[in-house]
Amino acid sequence: MIHAELADTPQKRAEGLMYRTHLGADRGMLFTFLQAQAWTFWMKNTKIPLDIIWMNDKKQIIHIEPNVPICTRQDDSCPQYRPNDEALYVLELAGGRAESLKLQRGAKLQFRVP
Repeated sequence: MIHAELADTPQKRAEGLMYRTHLGADRGMLFTFLQAQAWTFWMKNTKIPLDIIWMNDKKQIIHIEPNVPICTRQDDSCPQYRPNDEALYVLELAGGRAESLKLQRGAKLQFRVP
């Protein structure tokens, strides 16, 4: 089970897991959006590697970017990551956690959004 913080406002989504120096194996952040699209993520000011998992409106995994490295660039030129398909939810976990949980494209996750 993953206990995820909810990023459900523009400010929370923009900040995400920036400046965090640790993320427990049972912790994460769930980004929720009002409409599905190929949401782009980056690692600016993120201090730990992350797995980024995009899901569709059925909570089915459509793309995983595993072990995304930190970006040490001081400008806005950090690499961007996005799926090929539209997503309504994005889950960030500690780098390597998706593999240890055996998460794969097509798997359906269960979670409640308040």
